[in-house]
Amino acid sequence: MSAYKFLGAFVCIAALALGISADGHDRGDMGRPMGMPLPEVEEPEGARCCLPDDQFRVLKGSMVSSTRTGFFGKLSGPTKVFEYSDNVYDYTNNKFASYITRVLLDGSFYEEHVHVIEDPDEDFVWVINLDEMKCMKGKKEEYPFRIGERCVPDYAMYSGAFYLGKEEFTANEFYQIIPEDMSTSGLFTFSVSPDCIPHSENFVGKTDSWGMSQILTVSSTFTNYTVGIDMPERYFTVPDYCRYMEESKPWWMPV
Repeated sequence: MSAYKFLGAFVCIAALALGISADGHDRGDMGRPMGMPLPEVEEPEGARCCLPDDQFRVLKGSMVSSTRTGFFGKLSGPTKVFEYSDNVYDYTNNKFASYITRVLLDGSFYEEHVHVIEDPDEDFVWVINLDEMKCMKGKKEEYPFRIGERCVPDYAMYSGAFYLGKEEFTANEFYQIIPEDMSTSGLFTFSVSPDCIPHSENFVGKTDSWGMSQILTVSSTFTNYTVGIDMPERYFTVPDYCRYMEESKPWWMPV
C-alpha cells in the first residue's frame, strides 16, 4: 500500500481532536436525539470547562479499526492501525501542529510518519509525508482540528464522572451524537479532568468525507500534558520543499 493511500484512509482520525467533532456544519442540534431514552445525569458545577493553558503539548495514542467501502475506488476492506501523535496547541497564535506515527496492524507493520500544520494565515492545512518528503494541502473545513473551539461545547451532553486508582485521578465524561445527515456521523465521547486537562476520546460511526466512505471505531488516550511549547519552530515550520508544490492539485493527490 502506498503511503498516500494509507494516509488518505485515516486522515479523519486526526480530525477528532480534543473532543471536537469532525464536521464543519452547524452543531446546534447535536447531543441527545429526539426520543432516545438515555438516563438523566446531574452535571456538577464547573464540569463544562475550557482548556486552561494558552500553549501546551500533549501526547495521544489511538487504536483505530476501519472498514473502508471505497476511497475513489482504490481501497476496500477492514484495516487496523495504531496511531501515536505528538501534538502542540498554540491558542495565543491560533495554531495547531502534530507529528503522527501510524502503524498498520496487518502483519506487515507498515509505518508512516506525518507532520500536520494548521496556520491561521493560510486557508488550508499542510499534511506532510516525512518519509517521502512530499506534501498535500487540505481544506480546513475538510480537515477540521477546529483550534478555535477551546471549551466543552454546549451541544455535548454530560454522561458522568469516573476515577482511576484510589481516586487519584478523576474526570468528567461528555458525549455527542452526530446526526446521520452529516458527512461524519456517530457517537463521540470525550473526558477531561476537573481542571479540563484532556484524558480520552472515543468515536464509533461512519464518514463519507474526504472522498471515501468508511465505518470507524477509534479509542484514544491523552498523556504527558505539558504547559508551553519548547522549540515551536520544530512544529510550525513548513519544509522548503512543500513551498514548491503545484497549487492546483486537490489535497488528496500527491504532488
